Amino acid sequence: MDHSPHPVNRTSRTPARRRPPGAAPRRTRRPAVPLLAAAVVAVLAPASAPVPDHGPASSPTTAAAPAAGCTGPGWTATATRIDPHDTHHAFLGNGYLGQRVPPNGTGYAAPGGATGWPLKTPAYDGSFVSGLYAKGPKNVAGRQAIVAIPTWSTLDVTTGGARTDTFSSATAPGRISHYRQTLSLRCGFLRTALTWTAADGRTTDLVYDVFADRNDAHTAAVRLRMTPHWTGTATVTDILDGRGARRMTRTAAGHRGATMDAAFRTDGTKTDGAVASTLLPGPGVHATRTPRATPPAPRPGGTGTPGNRRSITFPVRDGRAYELTKYVGVDTALTSRSPRAAADAASRRAASRGWDALFARHTAAWQRLWRSDIEVPGHRALQSWVRAAQYGLLSSTRAGSPNSIGPTGLTSDNYAGEIFWDAETWMYPGLLASHPVLARAIVDYRYRTMAGARANARKLGYDGLFYPWTSGSKGDLWRECHSWDPPHCRTQNHLMGDVSLAAWQYYLATKDTAWLRSRGWPVLKGIAEFWASRATRNPDGSYSVKNVAGPDEYSNGVDDGVFTNAGAATALRHATRAAALLGEHAPAAWRTIADRLRIPYDARDKVFQQYAGYRGTTIKQADTVLLMYPLHWSMSRQQAASTLDYYAARTDPDGPAMTDSVHAIDAAGIGEAGCSTYTYLLRAIKPFVRGPFAQFSEARGTKAGAGDPHAGRPAQDFLTGKGGFLQTFTHGLTGLRMEEDRVRLDPMLPPQLSDGVTLHGLRWQGRTYDIAIGAHHTTVRLTAGTPMRLVTPEGEKVVSRGLPAVLKTRRPDLAATADAARCAPATATSEEPGMYAAAAVDGNAATAWTPDTPTATLTVDLGRTTTIGRITPHWTATRPKSYVAQVSQDGRHWYGTGYAGRTPARYVRIVVHGDTAGPTGRHPGIAELTVTRAGAGDP
Repeated sequence: MDHSPHPVNRTSRTPARRRPPGAAPRRTRRPAVPLLAAAVVAVLAPASAPVPDHGPASSPTTAAAPAAGCTGPGWTATATRIDPHDTHHAFLGNGYLGQRVPPNGTGYAAPGGATGWPLKTPAYDGSFVSGLYAKGPKNVAGRQAIVAIPTWSTLDVTTGGARTDTFSSATAPGRISHYRQTLSLRCGFLRTALTWTAADGRTTDLVYDVFADRNDAHTAAVRLRMTPHWTGTATVTDILDGRGARRMTRTAAGHRGATMDAAFRTDGTKTDGAVASTLLPGPGVHATRTPRATPPAPRPGGTGTPGNRRSITFPVRDGRAYELTKYVGVDTALTSRSPRAAADAASRRAASRGWDALFARHTAAWQRLWRSDIEVPGHRALQSWVRAAQYGLLSSTRAGSPNSIGPTGLTSDNYAGEIFWDAETWMYPGLLASHPVLARAIVDYRYRTMAGARANARKLGYDGLFYPWTSGSKGDLWRECHSWDPPHCRTQNHLMGDVSLAAWQYYLATKDTAWLRSRGWPVLKGIAEFWASRATRNPDGSYSVKNVAGPDEYSNGVDDGVFTNAGAATALRHATRAAALLGEHAPAAWRTIADRLRIPYDARDKVFQQYAGYRGTTIKQADTVLLMYPLHWSMSRQQAASTLDYYAARTDPDGPAMTDSVHAIDAAGIGEAGCSTYTYLLRAIKPFVRGPFAQFSEARGTKAGAGDPHAGRPAQDFLTGKGGFLQTFTHGLTGLRMEEDRVRLDPMLPPQLSDGVTLHGLRWQGRTYDIAIGAHHTTVRLTAGTPMRLVTPEGEKVVSRGLPAVLKTRRPDLAATADAARCAPATATSEEPGMYAAAAVDGNAATAWTPDTPTATLTVDLGRTTTIGRITPHWTATRPKSYVAQVSQDGRHWYGTGYAGRTPARYVRIVVHGDTAGPTGRHPGIAELTVTRAGAGDP
């Protein structure tokens, strides 16, 4: 995942020393970092070693010894240069506490630009606490937004002497050389190693190590190791930086002993909290004056920037290494009666344990999480993207948390940090399959906010529970929901179906009847009551749900949204089943309404209609295709295939990133001949990966939805998209569907993944199992728990420890065809993001290759020399001005096709010439390229 192949800046590192007159030139000692920085990944884990008071010069990098399991292929992401234009900075989180860390490895940064909807405020590297909300700014009418606390990662370094200079997050890239920043996904840990050249030419090697403690939610740590190549005094300043704070006011700041703190109160919600830091010098750091905390001056009225700072000044000598560590504590009134005292105690508790013990427990906790993993051998980029997606979700979730997860988790305040349907539909299922203990927080959040949901329903004139489209601390529709024009807050009723489905899925995954009775049933019942009061009876005895918006945000105020109604029917049926399991009463009307809700369907085209009267307009994101997954709505394979193809072709390519993941899952389940599953899988990730740490952008371009006037800058790190992408593996390739007493599997594999895919540590009802999908067979191994029943296309099987089940792997690409090009390797000279070459030969005309230049070439390797009959490009809506079809035996010498049936070749290429852009604003593309062998009919 090293996305920085370019040379780093090579600023001069020669120490600025004055030579006595007449003295011979002094030989400059080169510091050790240049030789060691390239190997920093191999020594990533920061088990500290004592720094001697005396001894040979050493780089800070040499003070770190390797620790098993933190590194290795696919486990690290690295930047070797600073790109001032890249805002996708590294992120650390433990599910309670999250922190963006700028390229310099420390401190607060505001890289420029603005956040997306709804805040649309200047972007910044923030620090966030799960579930901590406040009154939002005026531009959102004061509706809630997540709070950003003072940035806690700062340790600035200042040189002494006549010309002092300070290294901070603002130090320009031109003064940084031998740079390497590495994120260990496996250990949740960031290291930044660099050489800083001060204004007077003095150089200092710096290594910053940062982590948010996975073992202790309220703590974090930052370690600085520095090797000056000069002699004098240095000052290290520990800062709780109030510039990173948003939506809070200062209430107090002070220090006691080595610990300082900054206390605050959130705007509007009036939640008290504090951040504390204990700065401890390592051996060899001898302070020349007593460190004191210096909080910012208060504003008139007693309030001010919620921050604090504390400095240590000490003598340094050329070539010697020095170490200082800050231990951070964070707490709020949401989790403590005395949050300031609790934050101070957390900071001191971490300091008393020391770096080594703290880090050992932290990495052990992370490595336990990674017992559930997905391996994609032979695909380095895809493997790194899968792990980065898992890391994103794991960093923002935590067992026992009362809070759900927003579209960007704890990485930013995009979407105001609030909770959407994204949590239940896109992020939850993959977590539930591998980490049900983490997934539980998502469903428990809806139980916790039931009072708000019940009050919302009552005020709107409905029974039961009405959850807001966006919600924060309590689920109050009017104080927390952000879209009233268009009125998504009132019309995105499908959320009730999403919440109900998630609650039922949790029961299926765990069979936790006690949870179902105490927490699941109240939610299922309340949502069923809502749907029973929301649906209206038609004269023919059917039921409708009117004036709604489905997931497609381009349509609003429609009747009988198909996903909304199907979700309502599913919720009513699940509530009825839960009542039977628990011995509770379920009104007969629930089943009656479920059976009679209108499900719009076009019988001529065999396509489910998105809503009553839908006429094929462009849609923003996945909507009707959600019937197949996750709703599992009953339909024939032909209906499913027609519906998928119809809506995939009408989806805005500039819409939100998660859509193609459900397309991939649907395609895998339908199993049409070809390999469109891989096309959709690639489209679900490749257009959205950003920066050296494989973060996820909400959209492929600069706006999340070309037709949405309210859409702003795409959110990042977009965990909604990452969650959807992971489901293509957990539920798409495996065919995994959980049932009350068995697991349904129907594994398949696209030819592009012929080396196989293995999912480790999946969980179901107290059992742990692995699924290894091979090119022809799939092996299911139970690694813990009692035997489990599997339902497969080959019949029912039982898997137990030591007795794995072996299933056939479906291979739709191997279906008989006369098309020699279908699923063959394809490349192109240019591609529009998401419109890749492989789409032209995947056997599905709903996907397409579209170049991003007027003239481009598509080349297909048929795999062996064959006598070619007919070459037929099937064009997209934009046709070319002209094109040339050519063939080659060696891929170097190309010829016109000549006479049909007389051209032996292995390679086929189409050279397309088009205008700057067609009527659709796109260049000519190929929906499908068919190549028939001589003597064969058209495919």
